[in-house]
Amino acid sequence: MISPDEIDLPTFLTKWHGPPTAPVKPLPSSCSWLPSPLKDWYELSSQWPTELVVVKEMIVASDIHSDGRVAVFMEDHGDHEWAFGVNSPGKVFERESDDPWEELTEPLGEFLIHNAIHEAAYAANFWRSCTQVPDSRLTEILEPMQMVSFKGWNWPRPKQQIFMGDGLLANVGPAMEDHAPWGNRTGYVEVQAGATDPAHLEYLDFIPEIQWMRPAWG
Repeated sequence: MISPDEIDLPTFLTKWHGPPTAPVKPLPSSCSWLPSPLKDWYELSSQWPTELVVVKEMIVASDIHSDGRVAVFMEDHGDHEWAFGVNSPGKVFERESDDPWEELTEPLGEFLIHNAIHEAAYAANFWRSCTQVPDSRLTEILEPMQMVSFKGWNWPRPKQQIFMGDGLLANVGPAMEDHAPWGNRTGYVEVQAGATDPAHLEYLDFIPEIQWMRPAWG
């Protein structure tokens, strides 16, 4: 198992998104109230010309505001939000729509590493995706990887896990039923795998029972 403490974020981003091509863009003084891990993320990510968060969306740093209790810094393209605590800036909270805020067990620094790795599996040039993978095939899929011991979040549904190998990532979570009320489908999971080289994914194509989606070029 891989500990989040073992992951150096600048090194990870360089491996998965290429070397940075611009100098750090310092945040304006109006952002000085933001938690240090979040400020570090904005400044670190400013060195790449493309967005590093593609499935979700980071709020522009200068647009983050407080409601007195929390300050939203990220949202998905639906109605899910993530925020840090104004009086406890190391804590992360999430909610869907106008549900009550729920505190996550991951501190903000770990959450931002978790998010960067989760996003890289979708932003990778080379990937495989399947929303209905039989549980019986997971051992083969994950054989070259180890689980990262993130404390977890609930999006898009609870019990998500991330696995890493050499130039290989996989996001694994419950599969969704194809009918209302859209619960978890027993015996199946959803898998999004990304790689830095197409050769890393070739073994997946020989695993039976799985209909992988893939980019046209890889």
